[in-house]
This record gives sequence, structure tokens and C-alpha cells, in this order.
Amino acid sequence: MRRTDLEGHGPVRFGPPLPEDGLPVLPELSAVLAAAASRGGHEPVGGGPALREAACGYWDRRGLHCDPDRAAAGPGAPALLLALTAALGGDVLVPRPCAAWWAPYARLLGRPVFHVPTPPESGGVPDPYALLETVRRVRAEGGDPRLLVLSVADDPTATVAPPELLHETVEAAQGEGLHLVSDETWRDTLHDPHDTVLLSPAEMLPDRVTVVTDLAGALLPPGWPAAVARFPAGQDADGLHARVLDVLTALDARVAAPVAAAAAHALGEPEPVRERVAASVRLHARVAAEAHATVVAAGALARPRRPDATCMSTSPHCAPR
Repeated sequence: MRRTDLEGHGPVRFGPPLPEDGLPVLPELSAVLAAAASRGGHEPVGGGPALREAACGYWDRRGLHCDPDRAAAGPGAPALLLALTAALGGDVLVPRPCAAWWAPYARLLGRPVFHVPTPPESGGVPDPYALLETVRRVRAEGGDPRLLVLSVADDPTATVAPPELLHETVEAAQGEGLHLVSDETWRDTLHDPHDTVLLSPAEMLPDRVTVVTDLAGALLPPGWPAAVARFPAGQDADGLHARVLDVLTALDARVAAPVAAAAAHALGEPEPVRERVAASVRLHARVAAEAHATVVAAGALARPRRPDATCMSTSPHCAPR
């Protein structure tokens, strides 16, 4: 869609806002936010030590070691993706379909965006052969593809890419010298985690993958914007981290201090937070199952629901294919 509500607004296409999950705010998080409400300022650009350390602990528990100086925080994943796109330069590759908010930030920077088909059975990760062909074609036409954005726990298809597909795509991206941004916002919202193997591209290609996790979804209410990024190790990543902080500084993209306190608490995953996430996932899984049964009973053609369905939203963005 195009914005038409403001006179003179440009033609950059944008995605709809993150939908509400329909649940009340977790009282413990409200208490943390309220306790920090007297802090009227912002975190430092890139996040303060407590927030970055909490993010590293979150990733460490998922097998992704992270040092606080390799992490950064921003007021939502869009700000981090914009900064990464600006810092990396070049053309951007995304899966087809992909989250509605990914492409507008590249267009805002004047960067071409190329969509690469995904396999029929899963979304979020491009078919490796289609990726190679797209890169070849873009370069033949004078383009400069540098960045691939993907998601192993996908919005909008609500599927998880199988490890073998992810491995082949990561190998193809590595061979073409692409940097990968892995949007892992929904990795903790698998409807049946015991029947699903979820791997991060950062486990396969640790020196060329930046992981981005938006907390306003699974861990925080949508109106409390906070997201964290985990940068790879290595000298090249040092420069990328510094350039991203430069962009965030120019945008004055900081996390509000009370929100940062709530985000750090949520990233620590105390028992009430874990229980809320698990209960929310169960609720949305039941809603998704009922919605699927209803549309099938009405005569619509829909694929069977998969055990690897993911995503907390009950909006069309997270309806299983």
C-alpha cells in the first residue's frame, strides 16, 4: 500500500504496524517499567551495558555466544535494519514473500531491492539456486548485491526453514560474498518446538551474519519499541558495528530508559516472562488451528497446518501457507 494520509508524503511503500497480541501487559514488566519511569532520558546510542549484557545472555542460552561489545540496541528492528542497510551499502536481496517492513528501508536509502523465490514448503529463506541466479543476473546488469535479509522463523509464512535448505542457502550466500541479516524475532514462538529444528544462520556462518531480534513481539508489548542486534566477530565486523552506531547516532535512534529497563528484564527470561511467552504461543496456536479449520470448512483451499508453524500474531501476516 502507499501512504495517502499525509499531504506530500513520498511514494515509499510501507508495511502495516505490528498488530496487538490481544493480551494484557505482563504485570511484572509493567512494574519494572514503572520503577524506571523517573528516568526521563534515553540509553546511550547502541544501548547501555545492562541491556547489551542481557541480550548476550539471551543469545548465549540459544547457543550464540556474544560479547557485549558485539551487541547493539535500538528503538525497534526497523531502526537497526535501516542502519545495517546504510552501513553495508550495495543492493539488497530478500525472500519472496517477506515481511512487509523489510524493503521500505532499502528504498528509503535509494537501494534496489531484489526478491528471490522461496521453496513452496517454507518461507523466509530463499531457494539457493534462485539466489545464485538472482545474484548473477543483478551483477550482469551492473548491480552490486551485498546484503541478504532472511528469517528462519518466518513472518509472513509462519514456517521454519529446514536446516538442509538453510545450510545450502548460507553456503550460496557465502560463495557470493553476501552479508546476511537474520531476523530472529519469532524464533521463540514455535507452535510445536519439540517437532521443529530451528537453526540460526549465525551458527553456520559466524563471521558474516548479523542477528536482529525485535523484542516488541514475543517479549515486550508492541508499543514498547526495543530491538537488539548481535554482530559477528572479526575485523570486518568491527567496522560494520562502528558504522551502524554512526547511523544510529545520526538518527538519534535510542531506546527510552524505562523501556530499556523492561527490555533487559525480559531478556533475562525470569519465570513469569517464560510462562507468559509459552501461554501466548499456546493461545495463538489454538487460534491459528481454529482459523485454518474454519476456512477449510468454508471451502477454501489451504495446505495442512505444519508442526513448525510459528509467530504470535493472528493477523494474515502470520497465517500458515
